[in-house]
Amino acid sequence: MANEEAILSLDLSLYEDNPDQNDIFCKSLLQSLAEGTKEPREAAHEMDAWVIRESTRRLKEFRARPELVKSDEFVVSRATAPNASGLVEHFFRGFPRLCAIFPPYHPGQTRVVQFLRALLRMASHDAPDSFPNADGLIIVSTMPLWPYGALHPDTFRIYGAELTGVAMRAELETPGSEASTRWRNYQSTLARITISGFSDCSFLCGLRDILPKGHGGKRVAKCPTPKVECGTRPADIGFRLRGAVQWLMAGADEEEQEQGARWVYERCRRKEKTEARNPWDTWSRENWEIWKVQLAFYEADDRVELWAREAARTALLRMEAVEAL
Repeated sequence: MANEEAILSLDLSLYEDNPDQNDIFCKSLLQSLAEGTKEPREAAHEMDAWVIRESTRRLKEFRARPELVKSDEFVVSRATAPNASGLVEHFFRGFPRLCAIFPPYHPGQTRVVQFLRALLRMASHDAPDSFPNADGLIIVSTMPLWPYGALHPDTFRIYGAELTGVAMRAELETPGSEASTRWRNYQSTLARITISGFSDCSFLCGLRDILPKGHGGKRVAKCPTPKVECGTRPADIGFRLRGAVQWLMAGADEEEQEQGARWVYERCRRKEKTEARNPWDTWSRENWEIWKVQLAFYEADDRVELWAREAARTALLRMEAVEAL
């Protein structure tokens, strides 16, 4: 079920301030994924080869010229270490921006997810990362490439905060705006990335935005209620709903969408309630039931934009279908 909706622009300006060869590589690879000029598997192997090649080059350079190595109380600086982890971080600083340009079900979005899956499918191997001490630089610690959960989700949180910051609120609440579309796209891609196992972005799930205000801590509202965590009125909840339901409908086709909704359902079934002391905790039986009640509430509320009410209805039907399996 391909989506023919327009692709949004990709801003990679973060790589343009005094760019070096690594900046050029990252920008070029991200652009190739955006434009489809490289197959996901090819791009994944280029990414892997770059991390190994560059970290190995740095290892040899600093061993050959130990006077360049900087350390503080025998702790070697990442700037003068092989630093495979830093290379991975550098590439993925720009990657979240790629996740927001494709609409749900678009082949480009699938290409992005397939790129990550191709990394996960590689045989386990390591790249040189750090020197445990500055004495001789003989021992080097390595970084495993590419295990499940390879990327810390904070990378995606930072860009998500940019998309939903206070300065963006007015545009986000404007139906059909570029800001609201990027947020929907981002949520859809994050759902697919989480389900793939590459990075668990559950705590960034848009479904959290429609939980009652105070849920997970001090309970100040009952269900159903328009008083949600993000403090949005029903008339302005549309973009939040649009993002939230992506976690119940993410996928390239009907089968994958059903699998995605089932993934959420199965995660919720693992425990009765989320932990109040853990603000990142998202999935529980209680939350699943709350989301159903909240979605039904917004579907029936004529203060909510019609397109958002329809999205809520579609998500509810998906939840009911998963429960019936």
